[in-house]
Amino acid sequence: MSHIMVASGRPRKNSIDDAILRATAELITELGYARLTVTAIIERAGTNKPAFYRRFQNVAEVVPHVLASRHGVDTDIDTGSLAGDLIEVQRRQERLFTDPVVTRGITGWLAEVEADPEQGRPFFEHYLGPRRAYTRVILERAVARGEIPQVGDPAWIADLLTGPLLMRVVFPGMPRIDGALLALTVHSALDSLGCVGDRRALSSLDRSG
Repeated sequence: MSHIMVASGRPRKNSIDDAILRATAELITELGYARLTVTAIIERAGTNKPAFYRRFQNVAEVVPHVLASRHGVDTDIDTGSLAGDLIEVQRRQERLFTDPVVTRGITGWLAEVEADPEQGRPFFEHYLGPRRAYTRVILERAVARGEIPQVGDPAWIADLLTGPLLMRVVFPGMPRIDGALLALTVHSALDSLGCVGDRRALSSLDRSG
């Protein structure tokens, strides 16, 4: 992310946001989430605590913004078919769950959220929530195209797609995420929805990874 300058030569305010997000991502990758502090973030970002706290209440609130800046929240996905949309969802989730920010940070973040569930609220509000909500949009389009008979339970479909990938990230000794796993999750979601659409695009996942 670049620092964009205004005519006066002073950086725009969003350059401070960018610097904080970049510093947080770098530090999680280097240190893990458990050792991350506001002091370390502002020192790496070249800013100060007042600037940090004008934007974020705590370190946990930065995390969803880091992830959204690196991976988006899926609301631009529209391939023209349900299988294509779910394939793109899973390709993005593969990038998310193999991002060092996630692989180095997830266990520390989960431990913090377990100790203080309120710390998880920003993640659900600013990152996971919009992604899960967009699952309904994808399914409603599929109904309109005649690919599935009804929307069903979008939350279950989101869980069905995400759960196996998350399991492989969290539990030691699990196989890595690969194309075969992504294909299985999409097939399972399509089966659960009673999809009658074309699944030939899934062959691209079977051959990847």
